[in-house]
Amino acid sequence: MVGEGGIMSGINVTIDAPTGKYVKQALERIAREFQDYLNSLQPEEIKCLAERLTPTNIKPKYSQAEINFAAKLGADQISNEEHSKLELAALTRNFKWRQELLKSSLTAPQVADLLNTTRQTPHDRLKKNSLIAVQDNGVWKFPTWQFDPEGPDGVIAGLPDVLKALNVPALSKISWLTKPNSALNGLTPIEALKFGQIDDVISAARTVGVL
Repeated sequence: MVGEGGIMSGINVTIDAPTGKYVKQALERIAREFQDYLNSLQPEEIKCLAERLTPTNIKPKYSQAEINFAAKLGADQISNEEHSKLELAALTRNFKWRQELLKSSLTAPQVADLLNTTRQTPHDRLKKNSLIAVQDNGVWKFPTWQFDPEGPDGVIAGLPDVLKALNVPALSKISWLTKPNSALNGLTPIEALKFGQIDDVISAARTVGVL
């Protein structure tokens, strides 16, 4: 995993697993999957994930089903084992959330072919905030919804300005851009951009992350 200063650091985690052979094998597979997932994250995405795992007054950390399950234990305090299960469930949800956000994406070479540019151009435009992408298992993934053959430079009109206005990690930008927004009459920001509501989307973007 890459640290704040770009230095690789190793983290060892011990899981108190049941002794059953098949359960242990299943946990080993899960651990490998999460290891690959966490190793693919950038520092800002790790911070974002940690924040999503922290309870807030806005969004509960656990689902209602998990809360009901904890309530059945008959006490306010849950055991370390049950707490670990809930933590794993939360991490699994975040893993699926990330996969869902990136399920329809292109690699940098595919973007270059789509836009008829050099292989370096997608990376340059990513640095300039005129495209959005997230690194996944060492590969940059560019969501397909940002591209528009009739838009400036092949992307939805106004998107670069919105990306510059969003002061949050890339994965949070993708989530915000594709989620219905009450400030945009229930449209997602991407849908609103397609309707030409560029100024409205930029105004909404500037409020993201502001307390």
